[in-house]
Amino acid sequence: FIKRLGFYLICAVVLVFATLAITFYLQGRNGPPLMPWHTEKLTEEFTAEMADEIKTFSDYRELEEKLFNQLEEEVYKKTGTGPAYKIVRYSAGSAADPQRQSPNWNHSFELPVDTPLGGVLLLHGMSDAPYSLRALGETLKGYNYRVLGLRMPGHGTAPSGLTTITWEEMALVVKLGMEHLASKVGEKPIHKIGYSTGAPLALNYALNALEETTRAAPASLVLISPAIGVSPAAALARWIIRMSHLPGLERLAWVNIQPEFDPFKYNSFTTNAGYQVHRLTRSVARRIATKTWKSPNEVLPPILVFKSTVDATVSTDAVVDRLLKHLT
Repeated sequence: FIKRLGFYLICAVVLVFATLAITFYLQGRNGPPLMPWHTEKLTEEFTAEMADEIKTFSDYRELEEKLFNQLEEEVYKKTGTGPAYKIVRYSAGSAADPQRQSPNWNHSFELPVDTPLGGVLLLHGMSDAPYSLRALGETLKGYNYRVLGLRMPGHGTAPSGLTTITWEEMALVVKLGMEHLASKVGEKPIHKIGYSTGAPLALNYALNALEETTRAAPASLVLISPAIGVSPAAALARWIIRMSHLPGLERLAWVNIQPEFDPFKYNSFTTNAGYQVHRLTRSVARRIATKTWKSPNEVLPPILVFKSTVDATVSTDAVVDRLLKHLT
């Protein structure tokens, strides 16, 4: 009986894996076509390998200009124009073309004031752009704060940028932004506002500031819809990403392939983007729990959280269990 039961269990496991393999294969073979903004790799994007060369926010802005010039050559010029493309983001002159806006809120932006009370660093979410927090930034400038809105690597250009980006690269850019603000406001307080994935990036930096006294420490953190926990199923993305490198299965690199009509947010979403959020949230949650246990006297900056209980993306339980219950 035991041998027969073991045989049935093995057959069941094999059947499940075979079903998953067939499902992934069909998903990877079918669906809407991949467009230039899904396939073109923009080599002027910031990567971890550039960290020794891109050492300041000014360096990052110079690289960003090269990146948007490359976007023009590799994506815009390969996209048609005219009535059929009137709401296509990458069609030059279309209603959805962000280049028609002044400023183009896909770029990093800075809002200086003459005598700032302090600085504010704005960190947008995954697949978003600096646009998502620009109204808040303009309001804070009116209260005499110097504001810096960062464009995270892989964002604001083409969705293909999210196929290879890592959260560690985004964290490096957050560090550049904080160093830049500190150089402008001196000893005055710097506050960080993180939306969605920007929230764990803000927490990650604050944890690093506790360990590295040479870093400019944030005076406070404001977390909006913070991505503190995502579905454990996101861990499977690593294996799906590997399968996407097989011929004919390129679409597995994408969770969603959608028309791009939003000037300041990607409608398409990559498997890697979800995986990076998973890695980042796990890292931050683990570090917060460890800090509470090993160094209870090390206190994070004051934290203000805005979170809707009906948010379908970010877990309320995770915000409470992995963050708030660990704070003094």
